[in-house]
Amino acid sequence: MLKLHELFLTFFYSGKAKKAPGTVGSFTSLLFWFFLTTCFFNQQISLVAQNIFWGIFLITAFVYGCIASPIYAKQFGQIDHQTIVLDETVGQIVALQITFSLLYQTYFSQPLLIIAHLIFCFASFRFFDIKKPSFIGYCDRNFKSGFGVMFDDLICGIITALIGGTLLLLTH
Repeated sequence: MLKLHELFLTFFYSGKAKKAPGTVGSFTSLLFWFFLTTCFFNQQISLVAQNIFWGIFLITAFVYGCIASPIYAKQFGQIDHQTIVLDETVGQIVALQITFSLLYQTYFSQPLLIIAHLIFCFASFRFFDIKKPSFIGYCDRNFKSGFGVMFDDLICGIITALIGGTLLLLTH
């Protein structure tokens, strides 16, 4: 059972990368999201159905991470061990899906838009996750629990989506 927890919490072992496991986990999450979103597009799955799928996925991953990360991390003697990247997965996918929803109508017909979207969401999310400005840093320092492990990255994803959404509104 511990191996199954490890599989999910390290997001298919991407958190086991020797260098920058959070970045590798975020990138793996981006690839996972893009692959499934492309499959949804090819199968003509509606945006509403996609948002329901990702909502269920994210809520499940968040709750699971809140409960399972402290149990898994006990073996390392710290609550937020670097191999646990399910929190990065949740934050990265939140940023990607919210901004994608704003771009949905033309997304797959504009390759440069796809590239810009993926780069913006990845780079912005990683910036906020690493620098932890303001409220994000407060959450990281003060919520020493499974909830804290997951919550600061969720906030990073939401902030990335808000900035991306604002930029989209300003440019269109």
